[in-house]
Amino acid sequence: MNRPDFRELREKIEDLSQQIEKSINKKSSYDSSEKLEEAKKVWATLRNNVENDVQERAVSRLSNDLEYLATKIDNILSKREAGKRGDGNIAFKCNWNDKGYKAPCSKEAYRYNIAEGRAWCSSPSCECRKYSNDVSLENHPCYESIALKKMYFGAGWDHTGEREQPRHIHNVKINRMAILTTRPPGTEEKDRLLVGCLFIDEVRDDPGEETKIYGNKEKSIEIPFDEIKIKFWDYYKNPEAEDIILWASGLFRYVSNKTVLSVLKAIGEKYTNARKDVRNIHNLTKHYEKLLAKR
Repeated sequence: MNRPDFRELREKIEDLSQQIEKSINKKSSYDSSEKLEEAKKVWATLRNNVENDVQERAVSRLSNDLEYLATKIDNILSKREAGKRGDGNIAFKCNWNDKGYKAPCSKEAYRYNIAEGRAWCSSPSCECRKYSNDVSLENHPCYESIALKKMYFGAGWDHTGEREQPRHIHNVKINRMAILTTRPPGTEEKDRLLVGCLFIDEVRDDPGEETKIYGNKEKSIEIPFDEIKIKFWDYYKNPEAEDIILWASGLFRYVSNKTVLSVLKAIGEKYTNARKDVRNIHNLTKHYEKLLAKR
């Protein structure tokens, strides 16, 4: 099989970037997200074909360009979501972490995230390789390294080119759920798994900081996703195109109470079959049944 031509791949990404810009100008978040996903796949192939420093710089530039476009798509989605009166639940797209989301990932997972073009993992500001497994709320390299250790996650920052600013989440509420999802290596988007559910105790949005979400440690759920597999797309549907499985851009999605209830029932069923304690899950299920009954 012939090795892909570096120039052809680069030009393909540049052409897709122009198409994404046009879709962004039309305020089409779905079309631009779909093209961005395609561009990222081409970028991953391009990165594996680097042979010199000039090509390495070109790959880095294209990565920044794609991340900038992703940020512009996120801005469209954020403005659109800000006008909604949602139920206050949220689902996060998490980078892969092979330490159970309780410590910095392994070297293998770190390399995988970089190869996938994960912005923070690839950033010169990221110093996660200097951290040990002993992370805390005050001292950690990324949300994924502490998510299920402290039941905590955040909106993150834009690290695109010269831009560096906090991101904010609108319409997330306490006593609702923040669902953590990930896509393990070698799987497709349709196989995105749930790794945990944070029952929100506090939403902090301090000036100059990103939105931070703190979960209740007793009521939040840690899902052993290597054993119990709950697929995100079995329960969530894209509002713009329900039959399309595509996340692409954006760190989060708003989720309805009805969807959370369905997720909790699925977790409860699988926990029961695995002979795990389901008392907390039953209590959360009753909580969401009451929320839906009030409508």
